[in-house]
Amino acid sequence: MRRKGNGYYILRALPGIFMLLILFLIPLSLNFSYAFKDNGRALIEIFTDSYTLHLLRFTLTEAILSALISVLAALPFAAFFSAYRFPLRRTVLTLSGLSFTIPTILVVLGFVIWYGNNGLLNAFLMKILGRDYSVIYVLYSFKAIILAHVYLNFPIAFLLITNAWTGMSDSQEKASYTLGKGKLKTFLVITLPRLRGAIIAAFILIFLYCFSSFAIILVLGGNPAFSTFETEIYRRVHVNVDREGAAALSLFSFFITGILLIITSRTRSVKKAERRERRLKKAEGKSLIAAVFIILMILLFILPPMLSIVYRAFFTKAGDFTLRAWEDIARKSTGFSSSAILAIINSFLIALTSSLFAVLLGSRIALATAKTGSRILPVLSSLPMAAGSVTLGLGFSLLAVTVEHDSLFFSYMLVIASHLIIVLPFAVRTIIPGAEAIPSSLAKASYTLGISRGKTVRKVENPLLSSYKRKAFAFAFALSLGEVNATLTLSDGHVTTLPILIYRMIGSYNYQGAAALGTLLLLEALIVFIIGEGGKKHAVS
Repeated sequence: MRRKGNGYYILRALPGIFMLLILFLIPLSLNFSYAFKDNGRALIEIFTDSYTLHLLRFTLTEAILSALISVLAALPFAAFFSAYRFPLRRTVLTLSGLSFTIPTILVVLGFVIWYGNNGLLNAFLMKILGRDYSVIYVLYSFKAIILAHVYLNFPIAFLLITNAWTGMSDSQEKASYTLGKGKLKTFLVITLPRLRGAIIAAFILIFLYCFSSFAIILVLGGNPAFSTFETEIYRRVHVNVDREGAAALSLFSFFITGILLIITSRTRSVKKAERRERRLKKAEGKSLIAAVFIILMILLFILPPMLSIVYRAFFTKAGDFTLRAWEDIARKSTGFSSSAILAIINSFLIALTSSLFAVLLGSRIALATAKTGSRILPVLSSLPMAAGSVTLGLGFSLLAVTVEHDSLFFSYMLVIASHLIIVLPFAVRTIIPGAEAIPSSLAKASYTLGISRGKTVRKVENPLLSSYKRKAFAFAFALSLGEVNATLTLSDGHVTTLPILIYRMIGSYNYQGAAALGTLLLLEALIVFIIGEGGKKHAVS
């Protein structure tokens, strides 16, 4: 329903819409121009090359399998957490939310240190079982890709499904039990259909993330046979120096993800069920023992890779305590052109700038969306998600080549622009639920009292969005802080961020130096997560 003052909200959102379209269309149009060079030769080759079909097949396979395993693994845990209350329940759910802010490069580093052939897990097992124990080979394989994706996305599926499940009334299930139906049949006939929306939303969210996965595929796959669209685009730019082929492949990828995004938007338009919190039973006896076991399973899956980064930052491979990596950081002697201190400063300033602009512009777009009921604005704000960060990074790198501008300031601006267009859609999605929750009667009462529209937004509506904006800022900051895809594709040697330096250290087998920097990155991610959790009233969209 359209409300008074809609035009004003659209006008306020115009700068954000304009910025979004400019930062999206410029790199995309450059990709188009390069793809259609020589009468579209590169584009024709992409569509007729059997290797493109191989890339599509593998990308779909790893994304579908990762999303499917993540959702199926999350269901039994969500079922228990939606039925019982017990100590540490809220802590585990909060810890699951941390997955939204953990940079992907930390997952890669944690897996290398924990699951590596000479990693901490194998070292521990050999101490327990003896030297004759066979090493567990996980890295540089298809199973490493799937395991890393499940590690990163299982908590997300678990949190989304648990929140949806606990928000459903259990009256229908109780009625089914009264009629003599068993728990399995009740779940299949009553509960599962009601959870369908949350399950599909979690599956598609994870699928889209895995479809555009980059660092995990590039490092943990370790095999050209495990190439996706994103890794192939990067390889063509930096190895083959085939910008036309990379641009053509990016357009093909954009076409596929665009279709998936349309499907997602249709799924999200399904009418939401009435939310009514169910009463949780207190876990006692066998259920309390089960709660302890389940918590241990979750923690033993989530914590070791992250804790291994902190451990490796202070201990050598042989287990001796050392501060050498920290001394190297203090001396700025990382062995690369940009020092660790400069990389830390770069990451912080770029993340701060891009997230502040994302919240400022995103809140205006979110308010305009809620006030007008527009279905176009959410689609527009989601377009960068369809393009993918590597594709956007490629477009900005083509811009640098086109304008032939090599200044340090211009390089920083391109990196900030790429980060802004990547995090802006997430900021909009995070704030929209808060904007939709604002009662229209508040604005009407404000207008009745003769208060202007601008003052109504500043004094009435913006304060109600504060917790959502704080959550959006933390989410955007964490995404920018850990962004490696676009930055690596765009990297010209001028701007080195913390994730890029960690990536290079992993490539040079300097795991202790990478772990020290990774510990700092993990600490920053924890801080912004705590900031985001500061408001009780928020939503993840």
